[in-house]
Amino acid sequence: MSNSFNQSSTLINPDSVYNHGQFIIVLEKILKNKTQVELAEQAGINNATLSRIITGKRTSQPRKSTVDKIAKILDDPNLIKELYDAAGYSEEKINEREKIIQDNGFSPDLSSLQIHYNFFTSLMRGLSLMTDLRKIEWTIKSGTSTSDSYLFKLTNASIDYWYFRYIDKSDSDDNLHKLATQVLGDFAQLDFEGNIKATIVTSCPEDFDYLSTVQPLQLNMVVSALLYNSNRDCCEDETFLPTAVPLKENIPTDDFCSLTQPIII
Repeated sequence: MSNSFNQSSTLINPDSVYNHGQFIIVLEKILKNKTQVELAEQAGINNATLSRIITGKRTSQPRKSTVDKIAKILDDPNLIKELYDAAGYSEEKINEREKIIQDNGFSPDLSSLQIHYNFFTSLMRGLSLMTDLRKIEWTIKSGTSTSDSYLFKLTNASIDYWYFRYIDKSDSDDNLHKLATQVLGDFAQLDFEGNIKATIVTSCPEDFDYLSTVQPLQLNMVVSALLYNSNRDCCEDETFLPTAVPLKENIPTDDFCSLTQPIII
């Protein structure tokens, strides 16, 4: 397992079966007969997510449930086939993805572990630069490169603890809702002396869009949703959720995503 992690730069991403450019072309064909808002409403999907895909702001593979919703409102079999093929969910593309996983020594679970490892590396990079640039010191209290939760103790910041919980890509809004409810329940159980920031991390833009609408008003801590771009190996966006604690400056920084950018020498 460790060898796979150390050689991660040479591995082929199984999600490469998704053709973002072709997916946009298919969406543009669909939008010849309806507006973007109409497509979002008829399919029952988030218009913000659809807009980000079309404008190229989001290049990661959409959930299959999202593609299924779009396909259900189409009556052209050829267009439906193009849609699934571009999205990487046709039978041919699914078989191709499985072969990529096998050829790279992955199991489906290890593919998720690889993303966890990459996120942990980006997290360490961001925290280290946070110390260098903002003089905020930190120590890791729990969590490893293969876990899905991490706890840090901070000094010289407006928070004393920063807890991260990484969630894997959900296959539907219903399952994501159940998982988000569980995670927020776990946040409510955190019991440390001092101020706490708890962050839900996802690499799925659609999941991030959903998490950004959650309102854990009863939690007595700072809560945020963080989007990790697994292709660029950096955090892409963070949004703070409304809780019982008002936001302050330096939580611990307002530009943490930029601090996780890969350093090019």
